[in-house]
Amino acid sequence: MKTNKQLFIQWGLIIVILIFGIDLALAAGAYEQKSSRENMVRVNVVPLQLKSGLPAMFEVRMNTHSVDLSQNMTASSILRDKRGHEYQPVEWNGSPPDGHHRKGVLEFPELEGSPNSVTLVIKNIANVPERIFKWKVEH
Repeated sequence: MKTNKQLFIQWGLIIVILIFGIDLALAAGAYEQKSSRENMVRVNVVPLQLKSGLPAMFEVRMNTHSVDLSQNMTASSILRDKRGHEYQPVEWNGSPPDGHHRKGVLEFPELEGSPNSVTLVIKNIANVPERIFKWKVEH
């Protein structure tokens, strides 16, 4: 039979593990992943940084088994906010334009004027005129 001290230590460890796990889950899942699957191409996007006054950064993953993914991601993407601002990407740090699987980080300038939400538009992937992804912005 366990003593009170052993039970106290056991429950203390369980509580610490739960708190640490919840903290990790919140940090890892700060932003919701959005997906688009059209014309045999899946595009998954998740913001890495989306806060007023900081550059907006998105992880983009594209997967297919039949379409060549040869887009220039900085020319094919635009970020819009509710205030009417449009932001052009400043950098694509990822896979070059070729192949069936691409991933990378799309970076935009810092968000102006504390917008409540933003819309990322990626154009002309597999003949889909626009793939639209929306999120709320942290303040």
